[in-house]
Amino acid sequence: MFKTGQAVVCINDEFEPWVFDLYRSLPKKGKIYTVRSLGVGRSKPQFTVNDDAEIKIKGAEFDIMILLEELLNPDDPHSSVKQELGFRSDRFAPLEEIEEEEEVYEMVGIGKQQKEYEPQPR
Repeated sequence: MFKTGQAVVCINDEFEPWVFDLYRSLPKKGKIYTVRSLGVGRSKPQFTVNDDAEIKIKGAEFDIMILLEELLNPDDPHSSVKQELGFRSDRFAPLEEIEEEEEVYEMVGIGKQQKEYEPQPR
C-alpha cells in the first residue's frame, strides 16, 4: 500500500476516451510522482444516456484512489460528495529508492610517522 509523501512511478497511462473529457492532468508512464493523499473512489464507471442526452453513472467499482502532488484535477461531476478526480492505485508502483553507499574513511594515526610504500622487486 502507498502512503502520503511517498514517491511512485506511473506504470499504466492508458485511459478510456471519456477520461480526457473529465480530467485536466493525467500521469505519464515512467514519470515519478508524489502521493498527496489516498482514499476510496470509483473506477471503471458504466454510463447511461437519458432521453435529454444527459450522461449519468449507472454503476462503478470501488477502488483505492491516489491524488498526486504534481497533478490537480476538477471534482468528480458524477459524485454527490465533493471529491477531486483521482487515479486507481494500480496505475502506480512504489519508487524503489537506492540506498546511498556509506562513505568509507581510512583512519590514519595522529602523531605517528607515516611510512612510504615502495614496491618490492619480484
